[in-house]
Amino acid sequence: MRIDELCTREPVHIPLSCTLQEAAVQMRDQHVGSLIVTEATASGTRVAGVLTDRDIVLGSTAAGTDPCTNQVGDVMTRGLVTIGRHNGVADAMQLMLSHGVRRLGVLDGEALIGVISMDDIVGAMAAEWGMLSTIIRNEQERERTGHTQSALHV
Repeated sequence: MRIDELCTREPVHIPLSCTLQEAAVQMRDQHVGSLIVTEATASGTRVAGVLTDRDIVLGSTAAGTDPCTNQVGDVMTRGLVTIGRHNGVADAMQLMLSHGVRRLGVLDGEALIGVISMDDIVGAMAAEWGMLSTIIRNEQERERTGHTQSALHV
């Protein structure tokens, strides 16, 4: 499976200067657990990092800071581990393992086109294992009932 077949397209992003409360509202409204954090530069908008719901909980709530005044840049993870859209799932899992992350930015050239999460990969693998299980059950049923396929004629 290729990454671009599994990733979430058009990742939700938020400016670096937003508050954690604004980020949490965005996560809730968009039904996502992470946001791409962007910042304006002289050459245009660029990715500054990623903010997860866990970052908000551990970086602000657990620390006792006010999410209404604490900014995204205070608790986000700087940078973004990325993978090319044509790479495979094994490549994504290796990157996640080696960098200790659960999400990767998906690139088409230099453009960020999506995000792939561990949940996306688990869902795709579960679907494949489900199909394999059905194949095995069907074969076992044919063997049990003595039903065989008819001869093929060419």
